Amino acid sequence: MNFEIIDNVFQVAVFFAAALGDMVYWFYKRDRLYIILALVHGCFMMGTLYFVLHLVIRGIVPQVFYVSEISWIASYLFMHTYQIVRYRIKKIRIAKIPVICGAGVLIASMWSGIFGIVAGVIVSIAVFQILYEKEPHGVCYCMIICVVLEVALYVSSNFIHDYTRFNLYFLIDFVLTIVNVLLLPCTVWEVTGDDVY
Repeated sequence: MNFEIIDNVFQVAVFFAAALGDMVYWFYKRDRLYIILALVHGCFMMGTLYFVLHLVIRGIVPQVFYVSEISWIASYLFMHTYQIVRYRIKKIRIAKIPVICGAGVLIASMWSGIFGIVAGVIVSIAVFQILYEKEPHGVCYCMIICVVLEVALYVSSNFIHDYTRFNLYFLIDFVLTIVNVLLLPCTVWEVTGDDVY
C-alpha cells in the first residue's frame, strides 16, 4: 500500500478531530480564537482530504494540485489571522531579530516555491512576541515550528520521490500534523477566564 495514503488519512482524521475540538471549546468559551483555530484545522483537513481522494480514486499523485494548495495556504492565512486577533502589544515596532527571522523564512519558502510572505510574517510576529512579551508563548513556538516544518516538507519533496515507503518526508509530515494540532491545547492553556480579544 502507498504510504502517502496512510499519511494523508492520518492527517485528515487528526485535523478533523482538532477542528471538532476547536468547535467544542468555542461553544463553551465563546472565544473567537477557537473559531479561527477551527478554520486553520478545517482548511488543512479539507486540502488533505481532496488530495487523498484524488490519490485513492485516480491512483496517481498530481504534480501540481491547486485545490489542495489553496486550502493549505488558507490554513496559514487563518493562522496569521489568529495571530492578529491574539496580538496584545499596543504599539507595533520593527525589531531586527524578528525581521531577520521572518526574512530568512521568506527566502527559504520562496526558494521552495510556497507561501513566502505569509510564512515570513507569521514567523516575524511570533518571534517578536517571544522576545518582547511577558506572557506564555506556546502558541508562538507552535506557529514557528509549523512554518519551519512546512518549508522543510516542501524542500524535502524536491529530493524524495518515493512515496510508497516511510521516509524523512513522512516523518516531517507527521510531526507537522502533531505540532499544528498542539495549537489547541496551547490556546486553551494561554487563554484565561474572561480575556477579551
